[in-house]
Amino acid sequence: MKTTSKKNNQISFSLEIDESLANAIRRYSFQIPILAIDEVEISKNDSPLYDETIAHRLGLIPLEAVKGKKETTLKLSVNKEGFVYSGELKGESKPIYDKIPITSLSKDQELEFVATARFGKGSDHAKFSPGLMTYRNIMNIKVDKECPKEMVEICPLKVFSSENGKVEATDALACDMCGACLEYSKKKNKEYVKIEPSNELLITIESFGQLSCEEIFKKSIDALKSDLGDFSKYISK
Repeated sequence: MKTTSKKNNQISFSLEIDESLANAIRRYSFQIPILAIDEVEISKNDSPLYDETIAHRLGLIPLEAVKGKKETTLKLSVNKEGFVYSGELKGESKPIYDKIPITSLSKDQELEFVATARFGKGSDHAKFSPGLMTYRNIMNIKVDKECPKEMVEICPLKVFSSENGKVEATDALACDMCGACLEYSKKKNKEYVKIEPSNELLITIESFGQLSCEEIFKKSIDALKSDLGDFSKYISK
């Protein structure tokens, strides 16, 4: 395993792994329990949005889990002109991000509600998803020695570079097999570039903020192992 890029809520790494196993790990990220607003009781809503729309937006706000609590309450009561943001929610649990807009209010308009947050799984509803996990093959790229310099500009992902008149694939990780280079070669009736999938996958995990990318990957594997263990016991009976 080799980390290729890392930023605040996203990590990419290369790994030699079977696609079916990578897909199983990806799917099991939806089995990680995540806290999200599940029920909203709105007592006042003068905003331009329907109650159902407000409730839907609240459900998608990432929340910090409260240790030892399976359920928590958040409240909001505002009477102001302007946007109402997630940071204005009051309760034991706090939003991961304070500047998620809920709705907007005009002068003398009010919004008041009580929301109940519970743990759930992404397999039941997308609001309980901890993040996104994707994967694709890393490509082996071979460039013909007669490949023209135009190939550098043709590739939209800047996979190729030219030095001393020779074109080389200097950023194979960026290649997503868009086919622009192959189409150019086809028009010129020459195989300037040959692209084949390698045995390595580029896995990218993006967190919504409740868990780190590393935690999402580890917990996905743990959930998969747990189910495989249960299945093994079942078929051995």
